[in-house]
Amino acid sequence: MKKCIAILLVAVLALGLVACAAKTTTSSTTSTAASSTTAAASSTAAASSAAASSTAATSSTGNTAGKELTIAMLPKFKGENYFDACKVGAQEAVDEIGGITFLYDGPPQNDATNQHQVDILEGWIAQGVDVIILSPNDPDAITATLKKAQDQGIKVLTYDADANDGRDFFVNQVTADGVAAGLIKGTADKLQAKGYGPDKPVNIAIVSSAETDANQNSWIASMKTLLASSDYSWMKLADNAIYYPGPAEDKNQEIAATLVGSMGEGADQYQAVIGITSMATPALGAAYEAAADKPDASKVVLTGLATPNAIKDYIKNDANPLDAGVLWNCMDLGYLAVQTGYQYATGTLAKDATTITAGRLGDKEIKDGMVILGDALVFDAANVDQFNY
Repeated sequence: MKKCIAILLVAVLALGLVACAAKTTTSSTTSTAASSTTAAASSTAAASSAAASSTAATSSTGNTAGKELTIAMLPKFKGENYFDACKVGAQEAVDEIGGITFLYDGPPQNDATNQHQVDILEGWIAQGVDVIILSPNDPDAITATLKKAQDQGIKVLTYDADANDGRDFFVNQVTADGVAAGLIKGTADKLQAKGYGPDKPVNIAIVSSAETDANQNSWIASMKTLLASSDYSWMKLADNAIYYPGPAEDKNQEIAATLVGSMGEGADQYQAVIGITSMATPALGAAYEAAADKPDASKVVLTGLATPNAIKDYIKNDANPLDAGVLWNCMDLGYLAVQTGYQYATGTLAKDATTITAGRLGDKEIKDGMVILGDALVFDAANVDQFNY
């Protein structure tokens, strides 16, 4: 059954993975995601002198070709395998390009606020970094600080999640419609294999992150559009069935336990729960295994977005209904973000460009300032051991 489901998932989202070999770090930071705090601290000192000399080296057009660049990356939060994997790819691009001082910092996972991000950005603006790449926690509240950076000649890019203003490019992992199609069709296929369908409708729930997260909100909007179509109208999503635990691990675990306890075949129960963050989906798998009174795995569906390592054990457990996951190559996302920032800062990439040649990733499409990574990654029991992040 799992093999069939995996095939159906792959039919919606092309399997895309470019192998990414670890390289020896040549910049002032270390190359491992686990050492991000040390890396950010050591790089800040190096960036101070680099920033001091960058003003004189910058040409009248704002390009910084011919000088060492300082690129600063700000995730939504640190200490979680999704953004750690993005950092590995970013560091790979830094090492490959050369001549880059790479700074990396972010809020702690249990306190991932806009103000924490603003405080870090203000420090980088004062240093005069050349490029800022960030995943904003609040797409509206962050814009004033991003515009301040742009006013000082800093190139600003977003990745993973977009800001509503104040950036030059958004490096997007996959379109909202692509995420929605993969998750909704994949969930529908699983439910139909378990006996549900137009003649036997279901209730579904979604576990998001914070209510201000731009990428999750865009995915939910696209998912709602699909659920309103005739193909999926038998899958019912009530307004109060979207949960927002934020990024904190304990909140995700609490919501997951509540939802698993509310699953079953009944009209007042959930037959499927979809996690749309890399914290929510593993929490669902863990909650099912920990539940004293488990719903029948043959009658319920758990699925969602997650890194392979985070749900590998659940996928390989035949008794757990969480048997497949969907994501993109996080390392490629970080790699593409640095490539884009570097090429834009040095004048290789024009503001109105429609494609970028991004190192080992080749040509990538740009639409209205959005650089699209492309294919998503589907993993199940047959291939999950091939990935290590």
